[in-house]
Amino acid sequence: MRKPGDLLYGLDDRPPAGVVLSIAVQQATIVLVWLLPAFVLAREMAATPSQAAALFSMTFAACGIGTILQATRRWGLGSGFLAPVTPSSAHLVPSILAAQAGGLPLVAGMTLFAGLLTVLLARALHRIRTLMPPEVAGAVVFIIAIGVSLTGARLLLAGGIGAPPAPAALLVALTTLAVAIGLGIWGQGPLRLGGVLIAMGCGSLLAASLGLLQPPDLAELGSLPLLGLPDLSGRSLAFDLALVPAFVIASVASALKTVGMITALQKLNDADWVRPEPRSIAGGVTGDGLATAVAGLLGAPGVNVSPSNVAIQMASGVTSRSVAFATGALCLLMACFPRAAALLHHIPAPVIAAMLIYAGGLMLANGMQLAATRLLDARRSLSVGLGVAAALTAEAVPQLAFWVPAGLRPLVASTALGTLVALLLNAAFRMGVRRRVTLTIPAEGLPGAEVDAFITGAGASWGARREVVSRAAHLAASCLDAIAVSGCARGALTLELGFDETRIDMRIAWPGAPIILADRPPSADELLDEPEAPARLAGYMVRRLSDRLRLRHRDGTSELTLALDH
Repeated sequence: MRKPGDLLYGLDDRPPAGVVLSIAVQQATIVLVWLLPAFVLAREMAATPSQAAALFSMTFAACGIGTILQATRRWGLGSGFLAPVTPSSAHLVPSILAAQAGGLPLVAGMTLFAGLLTVLLARALHRIRTLMPPEVAGAVVFIIAIGVSLTGARLLLAGGIGAPPAPAALLVALTTLAVAIGLGIWGQGPLRLGGVLIAMGCGSLLAASLGLLQPPDLAELGSLPLLGLPDLSGRSLAFDLALVPAFVIASVASALKTVGMITALQKLNDADWVRPEPRSIAGGVTGDGLATAVAGLLGAPGVNVSPSNVAIQMASGVTSRSVAFATGALCLLMACFPRAAALLHHIPAPVIAAMLIYAGGLMLANGMQLAATRLLDARRSLSVGLGVAAALTAEAVPQLAFWVPAGLRPLVASTALGTLVALLLNAAFRMGVRRRVTLTIPAEGLPGAEVDAFITGAGASWGARREVVSRAAHLAASCLDAIAVSGCARGALTLELGFDETRIDMRIAWPGAPIILADRPPSADELLDEPEAPARLAGYMVRRLSDRLRLRHRDGTSELTLALDH
């Protein structure tokens, strides 16, 4: 794994303590911003201030444990990346259903069940790896980014029906966004590293000066302990078979989201990234499952890898694993200060909206880049395009959730629906795609454009990397040139291509003598004086362009087999 040039501190780097603390504070702040499922759940249960404080504290604790788990990558229990976790929106609707049916004990029991199910799902990911190619993973990241951006936009525009946002709120959001963008692009040193936190601070100060910062209820704050963890002695677990489908769907949706986010982190941390690495993805899904199981034991909603926290890494240029342990520790520390957590909850809505829009914009670009790493034919283009269209439909027509049974509502959330459409179409469109294709070339040859189109079309149907397909086309042209220059072919040639996700195989067979695969190019004098020198030069170029090759001659037929690593 080679660190990209635009990262200040890569995955295995050890930044100074000040940098680690600064980035960890920003990551922990985003965890707090995404406590929305916990707040909604507390309101649904009509929780008292002390019950709500306990729920928030346990949510912080689950996020801290999950963040540390994700960074470990030992015994397959984590992704090995800086991948902070936050409450999962996919678990929100099932958790509300559980709260309505049986209160917090049922929420806890079903969340524990969902976490264990996610761990089992992670064990099967390697068997379905071909169903999650990079273009689909890029579409998932893109879909998640749409949801994040629109969440911020709705929060900013949440006025009356048809009413524009208040000018003061719009000013605060635009100022926060401008500061974050400016520091992310032109900031240097501490200014870039702390860009998100500085932007949130500037926005909050402006909001306070404009009267948008609502003071907390002092009586409510006074009822919360200043320091300490809530008493968990009375907690219990319950299980309801009727809620199993809802939590199964939530587990699948969360796992698919994590697959997309870990793939994005792999690409972010590796300048030589070419394909998703299955071990870290499986470890990431396992880490999410264990963190969700812990959340269930603590009485908190389910959690998974946060897209906004990934966006902060893109903006700050810091992806060090050390930050993950500091972030996890901060989350565990925040769990011990319920009164402080309640105060932090009063961050102005326009500031939160601006940061969500900022994070979503960064992720949109990353998702497009990830999808564009592969050639796309009509089938793969439709898989990606219709998946994104389905997600946009779910966002534009929220009443879809009321047209399906309650247990299936997580399935029509934008992230889940878009991801499932992309996955199902990708699986369906794989039918009829041949893994090996053959082209017959007459002895007099074919125009180079036809051979190039044949190879490019095959690469697009397979979803192969653009640069490898380009190399394959160049290599095929060099081989055909070498055969033509040597004059050894006595009839039609056969060009066969094969693909297996890790390499492109090429086989060229012709009746006649084999070509010369020289170990060195001929000198200028040899090219002038020796008739066979051009053939040696062509054979030398073939040897240089391929990663592996084999030439054999049997029963009057020559066969050249080549391979390009993918």
